[in-house]
Amino acid sequence: MSSVYLGIDYGAKRVGLSHADSLGFAFPLPAAVAPEAEERFAQIGREIARLRATQLILGYPLSVEGERTKRCDEVDAFAAELTRRFGLPIELVDEALSSQAADELGGRRKPRSAQERRDQARSGERDSRAAAVLLQDYLNSRGIGASL
Repeated sequence: MSSVYLGIDYGAKRVGLSHADSLGFAFPLPAAVAPEAEERFAQIGREIARLRATQLILGYPLSVEGERTKRCDEVDAFAAELTRRFGLPIELVDEALSSQAADELGGRRKPRSAQERRDQARSGERDSRAAAVLLQDYLNSRGIGASL
């Protein structure tokens, strides 16, 4: 694998991150969950530098029918900012059902209280698992790596 991929699952408050190893397996990274967008971009920049990422794979929130959703405009603006800051190629990948698949792969029990749900959401773990799912799908669609 000549490219080094950083998978990104955009959210207004949390940005899930993932990377692929040299065998083409995607793994979650700590999500960018800082309260300020500037801090989240700084974390993304640190991961790009640490991994020496050469390509960004960004989840694109199309509907189940493959149509643009209201969130597509937000992701387009986020992608433009990633390009401005880091200058790396970005591949937009349909993220339909990636969060549900992340839940299934997570193997974690459902939260028992509203506080547990908030704590799990704040951690960004689900977002990074979703980023790993969309990155793995991308890699598999190009014959890189193994299926989950």
